[in-house]
Amino acid sequence: MATSRDDRGWSEEGQRGFEAGAPLEAYEAIYRLVLMSYRYRCAITGEQFLPDVGLIHPHLDVVPIRPRALGGPLEISNFLALEEHVAKAFRAGILSVEDDYRVVVTRPEALDRAVAVRLHPGGRLLVPDEALFRPSPAHLAYARRANRGG
Repeated sequence: MATSRDDRGWSEEGQRGFEAGAPLEAYEAIYRLVLMSYRYRCAITGEQFLPDVGLIHPHLDVVPIRPRALGGPLEISNFLALEEHVAKAFRAGILSVEDDYRVVVTRPEALDRAVAVRLHPGGRLLVPDEALFRPSPAHLAYARRANRGG
């Protein structure tokens, strides 16, 4: 959606977590690779979505575990595919992921009931089959520390 004109041309609201600093093609490639490696499923709820031909998927966000603005690398092991409401809870630190991929609700009182009832019954993050594409324990640890304020 177009928002305003700036000095670089027509700006648009970008996918959250994809700040400037790398060529657009790199972001597009990572974005598509994350969605494909998670097979268009939310890593936390397990909800399956159809692939979308548009540039931005209407229901899935590609969320950095360690935000790019805070030194997070532009590599697949730093990103999760999350349903849009679950993504908000993850970004807010309401949901966290342990190194063994166990999903933890860190602030149950802040978790939207609509999200709570959809959490994956096994309580574990669904990860890509390819080990190289799975979330990095170092990035997960960074997110946990950041959410605890340290």
